[in-house]
Amino acid sequence: MRSFCIYILIAFIILPAQVFALGANPLTLTYAGGAGQGDSYSKSFSENKWDYKYQYHVLVLSGDTPQGSLFSQIQLEERDYMTGLGYAKLSLSGSTYSIDIGDNVAQFSDITLNSLSYQGASVTLKPSSSFQMTVLGGSRGNGSWGADVRRDTRPRETFTGVRTVFYPVGGLGLNATYLTAPGGADVLAYGSEYVFRDLKFAGEYGSALEGKAFRGEIRYQTSWLTLGTIYRDVDDTYVVPFDYVGYKGMKGTYSTLGIRPWSNMNINIQSDSYIDRLNGDPDLTVNDTRGDISYNLSPSTNIGYSGWRNDRSAYDRGGISEGELMYITQQFVLLTKNAIYYRYQPTWFESLNPSEESSVEKSYSENKNISGINIALFDTAHLNYEIENTIRLIKDTNIDINTKAVTVRMDVFDTQIMSSPFYIASTFNHRRDIPDRGSNEKETITTYEDATLKFIPNKDLSCFITAKVLKITAPEEYRLTREQHDLSFGMIYSFNTSFYLK
Repeated sequence: MRSFCIYILIAFIILPAQVFALGANPLTLTYAGGAGQGDSYSKSFSENKWDYKYQYHVLVLSGDTPQGSLFSQIQLEERDYMTGLGYAKLSLSGSTYSIDIGDNVAQFSDITLNSLSYQGASVTLKPSSSFQMTVLGGSRGNGSWGADVRRDTRPRETFTGVRTVFYPVGGLGLNATYLTAPGGADVLAYGSEYVFRDLKFAGEYGSALEGKAFRGEIRYQTSWLTLGTIYRDVDDTYVVPFDYVGYKGMKGTYSTLGIRPWSNMNINIQSDSYIDRLNGDPDLTVNDTRGDISYNLSPSTNIGYSGWRNDRSAYDRGGISEGELMYITQQFVLLTKNAIYYRYQPTWFESLNPSEESSVEKSYSENKNISGINIALFDTAHLNYEIENTIRLIKDTNIDINTKAVTVRMDVFDTQIMSSPFYIASTFNHRRDIPDRGSNEKETITTYEDATLKFIPNKDLSCFITAKVLKITAPEEYRLTREQHDLSFGMIYSFNTSFYLK
């Protein structure tokens, strides 16, 4: 009864009658909700025994209003027997402005705010095509809501920010950003971007306390060629709100090359070269390189190659890893459209500072062969059979490990039962990991099954019930053996409210 009253109260908060009126463009109200429970059981290992319950209830009100486009969402969740508000957002946007209140994501730039999730408010003003300003503020961590059900244990941190962008002439943009956080450092950053035909130039400089940061970019892009380089130089003392910058302490370049000589061929190369002054040896350079080629020989035949080399010798217990992947996929028709595939993947790892206690960090070479067949039994049912062979040789030892894995997977995609409003979908996946013949280890078997029944009488209503079973049988020393069950149900219902905001 308590939960029901909460849901009714939320509905009244979102839909106050005095701000709605009959109109020709009604708003849409959507409810999505569900609940489930599950458990994990293990006869031998207490750490693999647990049970849980969960539920969620979401209300979304959206549509066009005379003031702009409206979107609002509120979500109640119960996890691990704790109930609370998990998500809340209200957005209103027009041609010259946007307002966001509640859960939001800030996206300024790499060295200021980069895809930062927070709770707060943001206002963006676009009075003309040549000027834009965003003002925001909020908190991350143990915020105003959701801390209990989402288990957010980080300390709550608040911040404010202002970013302006000015376009004085065509193709040229100038920006400035100011950020502040209690107990932290004020950040001032400014930059520019210029686009001339197929060329793009961009740069941004930031400062905070004793730390400095710079990011520069040049890119050339056409329909068949992409060539670009990004240069970053971020001091290890550079601090922004929440101190989250992923490139903190790094200095180097990230370059990309993409070529599409023909419609059926793609070539891509990426190179990341930098020194890490925060976590690594500042006198050594980290080099990560990767390239791949994809070529369609015919509509039914695809081949490809990938290669990579990662030099992480600048880190403790680091090393150099290399690898390749060569594959071919051949489609064929035998009653239905089917495919066979083969992948060959050799890898090498050279440990520069191996630990005597750990065999994981020792140098090795490995060859992996994967072959399989995918059979379309019907348009909505596919059967896949795959064999994986792996040979690993540990350097400076006589250890030669030869393992094998066999996987059988059956997928039934959404399939309508006759001409009824009921649909079914299911998955069955069985994987058997076979240890080396010379070892005393036993096989590990993992089986996963799920089945879903949906009821969709019309485009506005959808109900479902799903059952899942996961079973792992492994050697006792792995301590993985368990069986997990999960049963859930829910619904989605949308309808026009016949109201619009005044």
